[in-house]
Amino acid sequence: MLRINITTQPTRLEYTINNAKLNLQSTQPKVQLETTPATVEIRQPQGELTIDNYPCRYSIGLRNIADFAEDFAALGKQTVMDTIARIAQEGDQLARIESKSNAIADIAANSTISEVSDITYAHIALPDIHYQANPVQFNPMDGKVDLTLQRGTVQGDYQRGSVDIKVTQYPNIEISAVDIKA
Repeated sequence: MLRINITTQPTRLEYTINNAKLNLQSTQPKVQLETTPATVEIRQPQGELTIDNYPCRYSIGLRNIADFAEDFAALGKQTVMDTIARIAQEGDQLARIESKSNAIADIAANSTISEVSDITYAHIALPDIHYQANPVQFNPMDGKVDLTLQRGTVQGDYQRGSVDIKVTQYPNIEISAVDIKA
């Protein structure tokens, strides 16, 4: 009887691997900011206050020369009118001869009686007060931002990887026939 022997030898490989290399060198970017802040100038000019005491002073008798002259002219005119009325009334009394009264004695008695002065309560005028406010002066100034940029850099050194494959053992098949005696 024949027997067949088959022997196989597999392929053996040897690998030499060099990995790829990437060397990166970078510089950081630089940003410089210079800012000028926004400002606001606000000024409030002083207001103007005007106080006129003349109405108050006039009501208590303290007057300027023009008003004083005008008031005394009016008082003089009134006194003249009152005196004319009194003289006309006395003339009318003297002209009434039909009355039994003594007109001269009555006129003399009336002229010796003085009038009692009355106390007069009068309003004292308020002073004229006026305030003129001046508007606010508002002056805004814009802020500024100055930007200086230095770009960063990236430099790369790339080395390719490699794979070397060597066959250290080639495949082999051996077939042999052996006679077996049984």
